[in-house]
Amino acid sequence: MNSRPSTKSDSKAEKNEAKKTILLVEDEPAALTLFSEILRKAGYEVIETTNGQEAIDHAHGIDAGSIDLLVSDLVMPDVGGLELASRFREAFPGTKILLLSGYTEDIVILEEKLSRNTHFLPKPVRAETLKSKVQELLAE
Repeated sequence: MNSRPSTKSDSKAEKNEAKKTILLVEDEPAALTLFSEILRKAGYEVIETTNGQEAIDHAHGIDAGSIDLLVSDLVMPDVGGLELASRFREAFPGTKILLLSGYTEDIVILEEKLSRNTHFLPKPVRAETLKSKVQELLAE
């Protein structure tokens, strides 16, 4: 039996094996940078896109199973978050979706439109809240 103490490289390799990939969609550059930084520091692989169509194109261009979570702004020009979520569910049914928005007036209507794999967080969102919600969704 070969027993050796764990090293930093061992724990780093384990962390990389468990690394989850998040497709982040945000049309506001400052928010995109902030959310991406928060998620990367939490240990996630983050693919940044700036609109819904770019996210769809990107997702179709890579291995469909490699995206564990879609995190998207709700209100965007052209393809908004609800349409993106709907199209994403059709193409990649097992992927969880988290929508973010500063427009919370219609949250009751929005919640009725959310499917089983789609969740919502209001903006502004604290870093700890975002990390916690992402961790919760990826653990399901």
